[in-house]
Amino acid sequence: MATHDVNLNDDITNFKHEAAHAERSRLHLAALKGDWNSIEDMPNIQREITKKRETTLHIAAAANQEEFVKNLVEGMSSDDITAENTVGSTALAYAAATGNVNIAKAMLKKNRDLPNLGSGMKPLLMAALLEHYQMVEHLSRSTRTWEWDIIDQTELFVTYARVGYYGQALEMMKVNSNLATAKNRFNDTALHDSKQIQAHELVKEICVRAYDVESLSENQELSQSLFAAAEVGNVEFLIELIRFDLELALKTDQTNRSIFHIAVKERHESIFSLLHEIGSFKDLIVENITNGGNNMLHLAAKLAPQQKLNAISGAALQLQQELLWFKEVEMVVKSSLKEMKNEAGETPYVLFATMHEELRKDGENWMRNTANSSMVVATLICSIIFAGQPTDGIKHSSENSNLELAFSVSSTIALFCSSTSLIMFLSILTSRYSYNDFLVSLPIKLMIGVASLFI
Repeated sequence: MATHDVNLNDDITNFKHEAAHAERSRLHLAALKGDWNSIEDMPNIQREITKKRETTLHIAAAANQEEFVKNLVEGMSSDDITAENTVGSTALAYAAATGNVNIAKAMLKKNRDLPNLGSGMKPLLMAALLEHYQMVEHLSRSTRTWEWDIIDQTELFVTYARVGYYGQALEMMKVNSNLATAKNRFNDTALHDSKQIQAHELVKEICVRAYDVESLSENQELSQSLFAAAEVGNVEFLIELIRFDLELALKTDQTNRSIFHIAVKERHESIFSLLHEIGSFKDLIVENITNGGNNMLHLAAKLAPQQKLNAISGAALQLQQELLWFKEVEMVVKSSLKEMKNEAGETPYVLFATMHEELRKDGENWMRNTANSSMVVATLICSIIFAGQPTDGIKHSSENSNLELAFSVSSTIALFCSSTSLIMFLSILTSRYSYNDFLVSLPIKLMIGVASLFI
């Protein structure tokens, strides 16, 4: 009899567990779908329904079910809404991840202090990381970031700088100037994200608050940010720093490259153009020799980064762009450097030919294929026009004379243009395909040939 009672109790317990599991599954599915009608009569709707201790509100917020959340929050207390999952995140953090400001407003209406609660990632930081600007704007009004520990403050500040929320970053730095040099968990400061920073005011504030503006060039950390900005082409950031201390333009990295040497190698025209605006420093920078015995023209002779080449259609036009860049750098380099050999015994011209030989061959094939295809079209046009000329020798009435004249003139022009196109494409096919040909001659012939086809 006792054994029977034990089994009965076990059955009852199992039944309760299964019933509870079924209810949690039902709530989970309804929250995901936003199906409020199917569960509105259930008791205790706001409860933990996952192994991670996520509540119904967590799931509905994560699923971006706005109406469901509003209905659920309406019947909750200000304490119920503060429930955290296993990593300390409130449902507001989930709402911040979706970027739905209306969901956040519904939660804040129930508890204004919710953005400051939770031991996990703060909702404001979540919104900033995912670049939900409207959510950041809304949450920042009720979030007391100055009460956060310095690690969380730094993470938010660096994130603001990285994603471009400069106004919020400035506000944080006004409250805590130490953020200017504070490092996040990746050991980065806001200036380390200089590839993104383009807000002049923020750069100024960081420099003024964090560094001695009279000796910026001596700061190693700032130098690293300087070279990182040059790598990615952040000219606005570099301009602001150089305005503080012109000697920063003379700084060199571990391979003895200045920001202008880096700009030449990475093909950043906007940074390179600053070289003409720094006065007598220009000659000092240009004469600088990097590791390997390369001068600035050697760096221009190297092949451009692939993403720069991919921005131009056609190998021939890519080579033309490379030649134009080489000529641009050549204009600022002294004559003695143009024939200078590096440690490998190569002059800039020899290095250019070596590095671009494959591109030259591709450009030759591209030009030949384009010319051949276009010649077929030009030949067909010529044949059609020639065949369409009247050959009956009969005098036609004066009524049609104007039409015949117009037809003759237009046919003559079309025949002339098609013939011109044929000649241009033929000259392309018989070209020597030297590097100088790709600079001016071949592109002009191609342009004239293609343009003539459309007349």
